Amino acid sequence: MCVHNARIMVAEGLLEPRLNQYVDRYVTTDAPLHDILVSAPVPRSPLVQSLLYIEECLAGRRLAKNAIDAAEQVPLKGNDPELLVLMLSRWAELSCRIGRPTEAEALVNRAASLIADGTHPVIRAVATFVESVLADTTGNKARREALLGEIIASLPAHSPRRKFYVIELAMALAQQGRGVEARDALRELAWQCNERLDIANVQLVEFVDAVETGRAREALRLMPRIEGAAQLRLRRDTLPAFVRYREILRVLQDAGAASVPGPGPDPAESTGAQVVRHLARGRAEEALRLARLDAGKVMGSIFGAGFYSFNLVRAELATGAPEGARRLLNMRRGRGNRHYLDDLFFARAEWLAGNRRAAAAHFAEVLDAVERYRARERLDFELRLARELSHSDVIDLVRSAERVRRRAARPRPAYAAPPPAPAAAPEAAAEPRRRIDVVLGRSPAMREIRETITRFADLDAPLLITGETGTGKDLVARALHESSSRREHPFIPVNCASITETLLESELFGHERGAFTGAEKANKGLFEEAGRGTILLDEIGDISPRLQQTLLRVLETGEIRAVGSARSRRIDCRILAATNADLAALAAEGRFRRDLLFRLQRLVVHIPALRERPEDILLLARHFLDAGRSPGAHAVMNAELERLIRGYDWPGNVRELRNVIERMRLMHSDKLSYTDADLDLKFRVARAPGGEAPAPRAPEPAAAAPDVRAAEARPPAPPLERLRPGRSRIRRIDRLRELFAAHRKLTRGEVVQALGVCPNTATKDLKDLCDAGFIERVTPSASTRSHYFTLKEAVAEPPPGDGVRLRTGTG
Repeated sequence: MCVHNARIMVAEGLLEPRLNQYVDRYVTTDAPLHDILVSAPVPRSPLVQSLLYIEECLAGRRLAKNAIDAAEQVPLKGNDPELLVLMLSRWAELSCRIGRPTEAEALVNRAASLIADGTHPVIRAVATFVESVLADTTGNKARREALLGEIIASLPAHSPRRKFYVIELAMALAQQGRGVEARDALRELAWQCNERLDIANVQLVEFVDAVETGRAREALRLMPRIEGAAQLRLRRDTLPAFVRYREILRVLQDAGAASVPGPGPDPAESTGAQVVRHLARGRAEEALRLARLDAGKVMGSIFGAGFYSFNLVRAELATGAPEGARRLLNMRRGRGNRHYLDDLFFARAEWLAGNRRAAAAHFAEVLDAVERYRARERLDFELRLARELSHSDVIDLVRSAERVRRRAARPRPAYAAPPPAPAAAPEAAAEPRRRIDVVLGRSPAMREIRETITRFADLDAPLLITGETGTGKDLVARALHESSSRREHPFIPVNCASITETLLESELFGHERGAFTGAEKANKGLFEEAGRGTILLDEIGDISPRLQQTLLRVLETGEIRAVGSARSRRIDCRILAATNADLAALAAEGRFRRDLLFRLQRLVVHIPALRERPEDILLLARHFLDAGRSPGAHAVMNAELERLIRGYDWPGNVRELRNVIERMRLMHSDKLSYTDADLDLKFRVARAPGGEAPAPRAPEPAAAAPDVRAAEARPPAPPLERLRPGRSRIRRIDRLRELFAAHRKLTRGEVVQALGVCPNTATKDLKDLCDAGFIERVTPSASTRSHYFTLKEAVAEPPPGDGVRLRTGTG
C-alpha cells in the first residue's frame, strides 16, 4: 500500500494515525521497516539507530554483536512505547536466529509488558509474531501455527500488513503439505494483490504445497511463473525456499527412473537430495550413512518441517530399524511437530515389528489424510522409498487399512452406556514420594547429596548450588523443590547470564505502571510469580554489582521493590542460587559482594565433577541408553566401549555424557547392543592404550636430536590425572594453543568439539588468544558462520606429531 492511499484511509477513518512518524508509516503502509528507518534524519535517535542495526543484521549486512550492543544502550524512558515494542520484538527474533532462546523469551516478555489497550493491532501482531518465531525455533510447529492464526484474526482485512502474516501461515502449512487449509485465504489475497512481489509469494506457497504433496505436474506448471524473475520478485527470506523446493521437484521427477541401476547422486546436490536418491535406488545403507551425517551437522534436519526432515526416519526404516524411527518420530511429536505422514512411518515401524493390526490402523489414518490434502502422489512416492516392504507387503498393508476404514465407516448399533464405576475409596494420607530419585549416582558424594536434599528441602533459607558446567545443578534445584512442601507451587528457573541487566531487573522484580515510557500497566516480576514456590537464580556469579546489591536486600528483608515503585512488597518464595564460578575468588577480586556471598553460603550443595566420581559414569551412561525405551528393553555395551566411556575425562560432565549417548543412539538406529565402534571418533582417537588422555607435548625444535641421557636424568612427570585437559583454564588454554599450532586454522565450532566446552567458554578463550596476539580472527563475510581463527604468521611452526584430530564443523 502506498503512502498516498494510506493517508486517504486515515482520512476516512479506516486507519488510525499514530504520534510517532515511523510507527505511523509502519502501521499504515506495507513498506519494509528498514526503508522507513533509513529515511530518518541524521543524527538518528538511539532507539531508531539500534532498530536499524537490527534490521541490517537480520538482512545479513551487519554483525549481531554490533546490533545487540546498540540495543542494550537504548533507554526505556522517553521513547515511544510502540516503537520500543518493534525494537524489542525484532531484537528477540535476532536472538532466536543466533541461538539465544532465553534472551529471546525475556525480550518477548518485555515487549508484551508494553502492550496496552491503545496499542495498534499491527504492533500487537509484531509482538505475537516473534512468539511464533520462538516456538518455531524450539520445534513447536503447532504453537507457531496457532499464534499466526491469532494474528490474522486480529488484523482487519484492510490492514496493509495482514498479507504478510497470511503468506507466513500459508507457507508454514504448505511446508507440511497442508496448503488446502490456506487455499481460501490465498485466493482472497491473490485477488487483492496488485504488486508482483505479493503475487510471486502467493505462487511460491502454491508451488511448495504442490511439491510437498507430490503433485509434480502441477508444480511444473507453476515453475515458469516463479522462475523468470525470482531474484527480483521474491522476498530475501523466501528465495532459498524456492531453490530448495526446485531441487526436491527434480528428485520427484527422477523417481520413476531411479529404480534403474545407474550412477549415484550428483555431489553438487544437497545431502537431503542425495539421501532420497540413494533410497530410490535401493542403497539404504548409504542413505542411512548420509542421513546420519546430515542430522549430526544440523538438528533442524530432524526437527524442522518439510520434505527432507523425514530423511533419517526414512533411512532407519529402509534398513529395518523400527525402534530408531519410532524414537525419532516421538521426539518430533513431543516438541509439537506433527505431520499426517507420521502415521505412514508409524505403520512401517509396526509392520517391521510384526504388529500388523497397529500398522493397519496407522495406515488407515494416512489414507484419510492424503485424500483430504490431495497428497496421494506423495504417498505413492514414499512407498517407493520403503525398501523394507515388499510389493506383497504393501498390498497386504493397503487391504488391511481399507478394512479398518470400512469398519470405522459402518454405523454402529445403539447401546446403553455402562453404569459408572464406583468411586475409589480415598487412599490414606501418605507422605508424597520424594523426588531425590532423579539425582542418580552410587558414589558416596551423590549419596550425601541426596541426604542433603532431604535435610534442606523444607528449610526456607536461601541455598547455593555449586559445581562445574553440566554437573546437574538445575536437577538438584528441582529435586529440592519437588521434595519440599512447596512442590504444589511454581518452580521458576532464571538464567541470569543470558539476559541483559536491564531486562533481568524487570524480569525479577517487575515494574509499576508508568515506570518507563510505555509501561501503561503494572507487571509482576518472577519473585512474585513464584508465589509460595521456588525460584532458581542460575549463573548468579554473572549478575552486575547493582543487581547484587538489590538481591542482597531481598535476602536480608524478604521484600522486593518493583521498578518505578516506592513501596516494598513481601515475597514468600524460596530462593535458590547456582553457579559454576568460584564466588570466593570473584569476591577477592572485587567482582562479587562478600556480604552477598556470606548470605548465600549459609546452605551449600556442591556437586562434584563427573571425573571425580568415576563409579557413576557407567550408571549414568546406562540410564541415558535406556531412557524412553519400552518397559523391559535394556541396551548393553561391550567391554571396550565401557572402558572408553569410563576412561574419558568428561570436561562437560553429565550434560556432555548425555549428549554423547543420545547422539550414539540417534546415529545407530536406537539399537540394543553397542560397541566401541559406535562411539564418536573423537573419543576413540584421543585415548591412550590404557584409556587415559595423552599428555600434551610441548613444541621442540625440528633439528634437535633426542637426548636419551637427559631424558633419563629428568625427574618423573607429575601424575597424569592432575593435568587432564579441561581440569583448569590454564590447561585448556595450553591445549587450545596446541590445536592452533597443529592445524593453524580453526572455527569456533571445531574448538567446542575438540575441547568439549560450551560455546561461550570457547568464545572467551579465543578472545584471550586474540588479545595475546597468538591468533587473529578472519571474517570473510558479515555472516558469523564464515568466521574462523588463524595462527598469526609470527608464531612458531607447529610441533611434530599428528596433533588432535578434528571433525569438521561450522563456527
